Amino acid sequence: MKVFTITQNTSFLTAASILQKVISFVYFTIIARIIGVENTGVYFFAITFTAIFTVIADFGMGPVLTREVARYPEKTQEYLHTAFWSKVMFGLISYGLVIFFVNVFNYPDLTILLVSISGVTMFFDNLHAAFYAVFRARKNLIFESIGIVVSQAITLIIGSLALFNHWHLYWLILAYTIPAILNFIFSAIFLRKIYSLKYYFSFDSKIFKMFLGFALPFALAGIIGRLYSYSDSLLMSKMLSAQELGWWSVPYKITFAFQFVPVALSASVYPVMSALFITQKDKIGYLFLKSWRYLFTIVFPISFGLISLATPIIIKLYKPQFAPAIPVLRILMISLIFGYLSFITGATLNASNRQKTQTSLLAFALVVNITANLILLPKIGIMGAAFAALLSNIILSVGGFWFCRSIISIDIRLLFKYFNQTFWPALIIAILAYYLSFKISFIIIIPSVAILYGLLLFVSGGVDKDLIVKFYNKILDSRKVI
Repeated sequence: MKVFTITQNTSFLTAASILQKVISFVYFTIIARIIGVENTGVYFFAITFTAIFTVIADFGMGPVLTREVARYPEKTQEYLHTAFWSKVMFGLISYGLVIFFVNVFNYPDLTILLVSISGVTMFFDNLHAAFYAVFRARKNLIFESIGIVVSQAITLIIGSLALFNHWHLYWLILAYTIPAILNFIFSAIFLRKIYSLKYYFSFDSKIFKMFLGFALPFALAGIIGRLYSYSDSLLMSKMLSAQELGWWSVPYKITFAFQFVPVALSASVYPVMSALFITQKDKIGYLFLKSWRYLFTIVFPISFGLISLATPIIIKLYKPQFAPAIPVLRILMISLIFGYLSFITGATLNASNRQKTQTSLLAFALVVNITANLILLPKIGIMGAAFAALLSNIILSVGGFWFCRSIISIDIRLLFKYFNQTFWPALIIAILAYYLSFKISFIIIIPSVAILYGLLLFVSGGVDKDLIVKFYNKILDSRKVI
């Protein structure tokens, strides 16, 4: 099986994630329009509550498996077996915790039912992640990309049937559970076929202890990261009404939908950075700069554009009943910029054996986030959660960049050049989009300003012919990894 380049892998996973997010966005929009604000809040919370426990199911084994197989591919078989059965054990523990806490917190019976089903989804998502971790280590993200798209398509089909036939609300959760099981089967079959692996029960205690030692910082970082991502929703479920949680779910889901770019990019660069840290450490800084340049190009137009078009998007797609979500979306779009950049700083620190540094930074951001929410939620409601997210994302990205500079060499002048080449074109198209939003539909505005943004990138030097040719060649050429 050939090895794909970072550009190819990022392209595969980005394309798949775009399709997934488009399908997911359409699915959630249909749900919100049909079941209303309060039921949307209940549905959103059920998925959110379970997601908090996902990291316990993985317990840091995923990134460790990717890193170690990338460094020592000849040990794939034994590493995979031990990591997989470890994830089975941790997954069962995690599911038990989900059931325990959803009952202890005394949520309504419907919420408990939805969370219980969502926990099964979590379990199988955790298992197929082990197989995809090996694919990532082998620099082959095409099968994960296929799994992402097909799973989301099945979710849309089952969920749409449930909505239009007025089935019980738990079918909206089963729409995720069934594809998770199928994705587990798909990933297991193709990993075995492509890399001639054999599946049987094998648990090496020495490998487990080694992985556990490596994984603890990842696990702690994952737990903190999940709490960081979802603690606001958890606090809102007790401090605010289901209606307010429903309002919050819309800008949150929109923001989350655009995270596919840094997720795909970090998934591609992480194993490469891990290998370079052993062999060619000096090249990590170059890869870091390329990654941030790519993120600047994508996140600025997304963020500024949605800030400009927040009102028509919320009102037209989700109906006027979701109008309180408009200012929240604008704040979260600013937060998205810093969130994008923090994905790469986190990947760099983890790949450079600085998991403890990344974990400490996440812990600090979590404390800030929870403190800000506790202070602001009673005073300004869901806007408080938006400001808390912005503050903590700034801490993550700026702090991560500071620590990365102590490990690798980063050309600040070149980074500032990339910033200028993308920031100003994005700002110009955002101002234009806001002006046009009072005159024509946002459906026409979006593709129009996207084309203009591309032209302005050529003017600013953010994109040129050589860069496009280089990008095209890297997609076709599988012999290089950087």
